[in-house]
Amino acid sequence: MTLLDDPAAYRVDASDMFGHIARLGDEFERAWLASARLAPPRGNFDQVVVAAMGGSAAAGDYFSAHAAKQSLAPVEVVRGYTLPGYVGPRTLVIALSYSGGTEETLSCYRQAATRGAAVVAISTGGELAERAKADGVPWHPIAYDSPPRAALGHSLATLLRLGQRLGMNELCGPDVGDGADAHRQLVRDHIGVGVPADRNAAKQLAELLLDADPLLVLAAEHLAPVGRRTKNQFAENAKVAAAFEEVPEATHNFVVGLEGGAARQPIALAYQSPKLEGANQRRFDLLAGIFEAAGGAMAGLPSRGISRLGDQLEATAWGDYLSCYLAVLRGIDPTPTPSLQRVREAMARETAR
Repeated sequence: MTLLDDPAAYRVDASDMFGHIARLGDEFERAWLASARLAPPRGNFDQVVVAAMGGSAAAGDYFSAHAAKQSLAPVEVVRGYTLPGYVGPRTLVIALSYSGGTEETLSCYRQAATRGAAVVAISTGGELAERAKADGVPWHPIAYDSPPRAALGHSLATLLRLGQRLGMNELCGPDVGDGADAHRQLVRDHIGVGVPADRNAAKQLAELLLDADPLLVLAAEHLAPVGRRTKNQFAENAKVAAAFEEVPEATHNFVVGLEGGAARQPIALAYQSPKLEGANQRRFDLLAGIFEAAGGAMAGLPSRGISRLGDQLEATAWGDYLSCYLAVLRGIDPTPTPSLQRVREAMARETAR
């Protein structure tokens, strides 16, 4: 029996991150229903800005990918303290912070008010909720207790509901149900903890990733936000560094870096879907050959193409389980992020001076 089939190995998961990632489909569907009462500010907006960091910003990326196909108003995700210069009265700023205390997001919230932009706030509470209530700004609560990255379903569902109300996407209840079902089925039948390693591709891949150098995540189009999040999941859950490259851009520069060889074994994880442009699918095939020539390998992480949302949720499951399985193999609790806590404490001391 391999380690990942041994129930005792999962005792390292003291905070139940595996429980969170297994429930993502269910929580996404629940959050969609809970957001039904959410009403966006009135008006016509030329652009939408999602001010967020970390796991909350990942939800903004997913939302932006949906809007890009249908919305005349572009969506930009701002990871930082300063809003773009174009933000003004015809901009909607969505301040999204799981804790409600993210200093970069709070800075953007304050700037949005001074520039006359419409604002919506989303958080579990914290200073962001307090400010929104005091300012008469719409605030929507995230009702899920988890690390911010594990609340993706709640953050994303709320953003997509706002987009629906603003005419930026055409999602409806059945679309959400189908996406949630796609996640549940993949976890239950193929990559979840209860599926034995001999027919569980995620467990098999996680074993290979122990020797990856470098570890690269590749994705294109609507799956690019998932690729970026997966890179971050490897950092936060497995405590290993990974890189993310977007296709087709990776075939215009990154691939040359493999010509010099690698210290150990380059491994790429490539998110794939029948919904991708044919040209991008051909580029993935070329990339597989380049990795093989460099002494490494590229593994495909397939989504079925039920819908763009279904693809995103299936792909998210792949990244969640691979990063958490790798944590178990390394004997690490996936949940704690001590380095992030040290940064927060150091910044808080600096601000208090």
